[in-house]
Amino acid sequence: MIQAKTDTLRLYIVEEQELYRELYKYVLPMRQNIELLQVSSTSDIEGIRQNVSEMRPDVLLLSVKKLNSAIVGELEQIRNLYPEMGIVILLVFYSSQDIELLRRLALSGESGMALFLKQSLDKVDQLCQTIQAVYDGQVILDPPLATFMFAGKPECPFLKQLTTRELEILSLLSQGYTNSAIAETLFIDIKTVEHHLNSMYSKLKSDPDYNTKHLRVSVARLYLETMGDLYQKEESIVRVGSR
Repeated sequence: MIQAKTDTLRLYIVEEQELYRELYKYVLPMRQNIELLQVSSTSDIEGIRQNVSEMRPDVLLLSVKKLNSAIVGELEQIRNLYPEMGIVILLVFYSSQDIELLRRLALSGESGMALFLKQSLDKVDQLCQTIQAVYDGQVILDPPLATFMFAGKPECPFLKQLTTRELEILSLLSQGYTNSAIAETLFIDIKTVEHHLNSMYSKLKSDPDYNTKHLRVSVARLYLETMGDLYQKEESIVRVGSR
């Protein structure tokens, strides 16, 4: 039986960099909805699995400079063993090989997941909202990673036209966020959100197939269909309100 989630999520962090470990220890305990179980420096993936087994966190945050196939393989096993646990992965560097590893990892479980470049998260609230979204069962891609994933996908030329910010907004829109919620999440003005949306709509309207369709629904559907092609199952992409 799946246990009902509580208002407080249990978080286990593995962080390679000492500076960030100390910041996590100082900042996150101040958040009422986050119980920080441990901040570890271990890069031993078997040790991580052991800690997950003992602590049973709701979310694992793993911050590494670069992925490798051994880490991804162990994370796949962890996701299979603990299917209700969400995972947030923060990277410093990535390559085309890393993207393939991340695709494989996303396929391995049903729980929430976030993949971000570390430098993309520059606000505490942004990190906490990402952790909460993963706890709620959502899958979130950092726009630069999403752009890399979409590169060379001729079946969706529309997405290839979008800027990094437009992809970021589209990701939230496809999860059911309103314009005001998108602005709040991204820490930008709502008029900026509207400007980017109008830019996306203009690009989509150039396709005669979409001239008479609801543009907001159409852009969200295109995004989800492309992501569904990546993950092979639409349910693993977005489960808004799953708590």
